[in-house]
Amino acid sequence: MKSIFIMAFGIGLFIAFTGNSQVVSYPFVGKTFSTSTGFGTARMLGMGGSFNALGADITSISGNPAGLGFYNRNELSISGSLGFSDIGSNYIGNQTSTTDNDVNFTGLGLVLTGEENAQGDWKGSFGFAYSKQLMFKQSFSSIGINNASSMLDYFIQQANKKGETGTSLDDQYDSNSNTALSPEAVSYQSYLINPDAKSGGVPFNRFEASLPTRQEGYASMNGYQSQWDISYGASYQQKFYIGGGIHFTRINSTLSNSWRETFVGAKYVDGFTYSENLETSGKGLSVSLGMIYKVNSSIRVALNFQTPTYYEQVNEQLTGGMVTRAISIPSYSNGSPVNITKVSPVSLATNEFTYQLTTPMRIGGGLAYFLGRKGFISLDLEMVDYSNIKIGSQELSYSANQQFKNKYNSIASKYFQTDLNVKFGAEYRVASNFSLRAGIAQFGGGYQKSYDSIDRNIWQFSGGFGYRSNDFYWDIAYLYRTYKDAFTPYSLDNTANYASSQLQITNSQISLTGGVFF
Repeated sequence: MKSIFIMAFGIGLFIAFTGNSQVVSYPFVGKTFSTSTGFGTARMLGMGGSFNALGADITSISGNPAGLGFYNRNELSISGSLGFSDIGSNYIGNQTSTTDNDVNFTGLGLVLTGEENAQGDWKGSFGFAYSKQLMFKQSFSSIGINNASSMLDYFIQQANKKGETGTSLDDQYDSNSNTALSPEAVSYQSYLINPDAKSGGVPFNRFEASLPTRQEGYASMNGYQSQWDISYGASYQQKFYIGGGIHFTRINSTLSNSWRETFVGAKYVDGFTYSENLETSGKGLSVSLGMIYKVNSSIRVALNFQTPTYYEQVNEQLTGGMVTRAISIPSYSNGSPVNITKVSPVSLATNEFTYQLTTPMRIGGGLAYFLGRKGFISLDLEMVDYSNIKIGSQELSYSANQQFKNKYNSIASKYFQTDLNVKFGAEYRVASNFSLRAGIAQFGGGYQKSYDSIDRNIWQFSGGFGYRSNDFYWDIAYLYRTYKDAFTPYSLDNTANYASSQLQITNSQISLTGGVFF
């Protein structure tokens, strides 16, 4: 494990820190894969995702498995979506906007139930499903003129804090592969930061330090979190419903960042481009339990619980590099002064690391009120304690792992909190086979107020319609989400000398589900 620098962000939760990135990266990766803004069939999405007390939908397999007890015939379902993302960024007073779109296969489900006219108080159904819980396809840019600092000032700050020298940074460099072990060494080998001429070490300095800097950053994230589910739900006298499921989760994401700087009016160095690419993959396991109770023909109440998801092995691979655009950099070769006009790109040595991640449990409740056969309204509440994200690494020695866990788990406790997700939806049958739906939801941001002043709560609005016959059905839903976030490309000890991008994020999604009964 190396101390690395990474500009990291998650699913709409664009958070970047520099420094020893592992102080912040692992808890925030855990936060990313703990945040769900709704999943399921188009029918449930159209109602804001409020399915907890309803039952008899493929979503029950991965949500509240007690809902499988409502089935009295077999069902096969498939879902897909078209997603759009727009991220507006304000960096040092400059506005930019970036859009993305993506087509996804989002779910497949099968329910197998007992005989339709089975005798006895108990009857039940098995459910098997595959679903995309999270989908990453987002990007944004940060562009502005910075009169206070450069990213190089961060690398200088780190070199000074570590007490580096020209010799120590040379020791981190492999001339055969043209790679260096740290961003400071990469910057030094790229002729961008220099040790003090007298000490040969701190304080480090750089060329063009007094010039304005045009900064252009681009970040993108692609990937998904998927889940395979095996669940069983049963009903007792069609009054009390109970179920359980086991869920196999997989994460796979790629985060790419590029940061380009140009020194306005430069004499020695026109600028540079620093880039990083982080690939993350892993597999996890969780278990869910749920119940639904029919108070009467109109009212249903529900409870469900999902254990923490344990990822036994999360693999990450970080690559990166620096490209210097030299004009005429003064240097020495064999003791003689020379001017460097061309610098070969220097790569950051590949950093691979394996760790264990536990995301928090989820506790939910639901209430549904039925308007006879004309429709219903539904309310779901879900509580998630993000401060319980846990990180560890069996790759390290026992003592090193204890330090690793103490250090990074304290970050989750310090910055994250328990938050509430609220989902409300309704369906109304306008004809014998045709229904309209609408929903609204708010997903808690999960950050303590001491973290920063940004309200990261996610608002979601949805609507849809569907057709249902005795043999088949189809549903369409439209979702619109909006929230705020921030991106900090690098940080300095003096907070007045660096800036953050203020982000306004909107996501929209068109979902389609089709299914057959048999």
